[in-house]
Amino acid sequence: MTRALIAVGAALALLVGGLALAVFLTRDEDNIQVDNLLSERFTREVAAASANGTDLDLAAVAPFPWAKVLIVQRGTLDAAISRKLGQEWTGVLGFETGEKLILLDAGGDVERFFDYRGEGRFTGLETPIAELARGEAVFRVRRLEITPKE
Repeated sequence: MTRALIAVGAALALLVGGLALAVFLTRDEDNIQVDNLLSERFTREVAAASANGTDLDLAAVAPFPWAKVLIVQRGTLDAAISRKLGQEWTGVLGFETGEKLILLDAGGDVERFFDYRGEGRFTGLETPIAELARGEAVFRVRRLEITPKE
């Protein structure tokens, strides 16, 4: 009985050790994960602004510190985003639904990023990547057409 318990314990220790090794070897700490909550909030706010005929201030949707937003057209290659950022883009998005919005701090580093998941479309922006300062990131939303407010 004691030998059996020792064998089971050793097998469990090997399995846990193997799992820990697999996680360690396959991790990638440099990747930036999409902010799903912010994606859902922004998408919901676009729909509400469209229904109510109101404007949408991105600073109100993302009330934490950030200085600029990059609005990246759907299908833009990671290499183009990297060139615009001046550093390698390592954002991880499970599946691409719409435009990516990359929030940058004052030094140009990525603060967070999220994606628009609704049926609307961005217009009146430079493509494939538009850059807006925090104070300029106010959008007019009419019939699900999202344009920068002038």
